[in-house]
Amino acid sequence: MKQILIHYTKEQVKKAASIKAIFFDVDGVLTDGKIIYDETGKEIKNFNVKDGQIIGHLKKAGILTGAISGRESGAVTKRCAELKVDFCHQGIIDKGSVFEKLLKHYKLKMKEVAFIGDDINDLPIFKRAGFTACPADTFEYIKEHVDLVTTAKGGRGVLREVADLVLAARGDFEKILK
Repeated sequence: MKQILIHYTKEQVKKAASIKAIFFDVDGVLTDGKIIYDETGKEIKNFNVKDGQIIGHLKKAGILTGAISGRESGAVTKRCAELKVDFCHQGIIDKGSVFEKLLKHYKLKMKEVAFIGDDINDLPIFKRAGFTACPADTFEYIKEHVDLVTTAKGGRGVLREVADLVLAARGDFEKILK
């Protein structure tokens, strides 16, 4: 859809058009990065419903989705199950290694995978993925390593922004609106 695409460079649209999978970090991407504990020690996270809404449309378009997170959280497990993402890997120290294994498992080329991250532990994937993005509120030294800095901040529709771009670049967005 041209309305969406006018906000991006030709190179960003070209890369986005090749995407068959979107992998993402959780804390700082799907959430605002805050970790809240209640008085019992239960972890609470805020997720944006707009990010969740687009997952089903990505799946209908044949795009794989999944989380690669450095932390382990029951809230993340629940959210990923609820959204029916293709995988949810948590407690990952070496994200680059997991990324490589996922490429082989799903028979994907690096250029076919978009990755959204926000911190130092995401750099190994930023160096490999075909299209990379980070939230607007990421550190400047991280922004230097991505193809797109979203207008959205972490937890405020970052995945949705990237997904809309990918769907529009692939020509799938019109089908969703109908």
